Amino acid sequence: MKWPDKLLALLWMAAVLNTFTATANGSDVVASDAPVHDSDVRNQVEDSMDEVIVTGEWAGPQMWKISRGNHVVWMLGTLQPLPKDMVWKYQEVEKIIAQSRQVIGKTNVKPKVSIFGIIPLYLQFRKVSKLPDDQTLKDVLPAELYLRYQALLTTNKVRDSDIERLRPIVAAGRLYQDIIEANGLTGKNDVQETVFKLADRHDVKVNDLTLKVEAPKEILKEASQLPVSAEIPCLEDVVASLEEDLPMLKKRASSWARGDVNALRKLMSEKTRTACREIILSMDRVKAVSDNAKAVWFNAITESLDRYDSAMALSPVYELIGKDGILDQLRAAGYQVEGP
Repeated sequence: MKWPDKLLALLWMAAVLNTFTATANGSDVVASDAPVHDSDVRNQVEDSMDEVIVTGEWAGPQMWKISRGNHVVWMLGTLQPLPKDMVWKYQEVEKIIAQSRQVIGKTNVKPKVSIFGIIPLYLQFRKVSKLPDDQTLKDVLPAELYLRYQALLTTNKVRDSDIERLRPIVAAGRLYQDIIEANGLTGKNDVQETVFKLADRHDVKVNDLTLKVEAPKEILKEASQLPVSAEIPCLEDVVASLEEDLPMLKKRASSWARGDVNALRKLMSEKTRTACREIILSMDRVKAVSDNAKAVWFNAITESLDRYDSAMALSPVYELIGKDGILDQLRAAGYQVEGP
């Protein structure tokens, strides 16, 4: 029972769903340790990439160099969703890891709860996730939105009997995962896990940042008090994104696989779908966790630049390259930023 993941699904629903626009909780590729062959490498990408799901071995993203004096942090941009069958060619990343003093992962958020509180917390989450009074989505959604949601499931040949009884904001996350999986994409590929394994292989310290969330039961209680009607705009945003933006998601996945940062910049969505984020961050405790997680990660970067000659860090790529994103913040703080 991966109960921390279940709680994170609620705490970070905004980040997960924001993969439509520019982010990804996200908290982002599973590399294969098996031998690879040149024949596995795709040498060409079709111009019409909206229908292309890359397979085989790919180089993955280029890296940014953050420096002050002789101290450097190499920043690796991650992305979700990615192609299910993609193999990440990570040799260049491994070379940098082998020369680094530490690897900085994304902030790992976990509920602060005793071993005896695990099952009660999980059961509380299960209860909060479902619509009250045995209602279903058909009972609470506008008829037109319900038909569009059903059409997505039918068109993409998705069968998910559980989603019907979930609260709209939780159903939105479940729907998103179902549809991208049906289209050859996945949010389960984990670059960070691979990078940590490579660090272990080369005896490099892993700075696995962990933020313990106080009073997780109170967070769930606060979530349960959100009006169901207030969550409907979130599901509507997700439905609209899945109706309109799947080709863009495929293009982004292919661009990441090819290391084409310019293409990723061009694919930053002009549409800002913020309903899910606004709902989640309207809860004071969740917003505090979100702000704290970002501060913990940013401080780890600056501390590394003070202490170590070389390190590697991971961050969702759109949090790096977006307007007023991490790279802009580091430049504003006086660090030199070089990269694609």
